[in-house]
Amino acid sequence: MKKDEMFERLLEVIEELKFEAEDKPIIVEGIKDVKSLKNLGIEGTFIVVAKTPIYLIADELIRKRIREVILLTDYDRRGKTLAKAIIEEFRSRGIKVNTKIRNEIFIYTHSGIRDIESLYSYINKRLF
Repeated sequence: MKKDEMFERLLEVIEELKFEAEDKPIIVEGIKDVKSLKNLGIEGTFIVVAKTPIYLIADELIRKRIREVILLTDYDRRGKTLAKAIIEEFRSRGIKVNTKIRNEIFIYTHSGIRDIESLYSYINKRLF
C-alpha cells in the first residue's frame, strides 16, 4: 500500500473513531491524548487512566452499565503494558475492549507515532 493510500485509510479510521465515540467511552493515558483527539474533532466521553487504578475504572463502568470501550493507549512499552492490563481486567468483568482502532492507527501511521498525543500533529502536517 502506498503512503497516500495509508494516509487515506488513517483518515477513514479517524472517521470511524468519531462514529464509535458517540456511544462508547475512549480510554486514554493522559490529558494531552484527550486534547489531540478533540483537535481531530472526536467528541464523546474520555476516560484518563494515568493515575487511577484499572479496577476502579472497571467498577465505575459496570456501575454505569457501560459494556464496551475503545482503547487508545500509547505504543510505547508503558502503553502496551497498560493496554494488556486493561484488556485482562475489563474482559474478565464482561466489558468489551475495542483494540481495532488503536491497532489500525499504528499500522496506518507507518509506526510513525509513539503516542496518541502526537496523532493530531501527525495528521495536521500531512493535510497542510
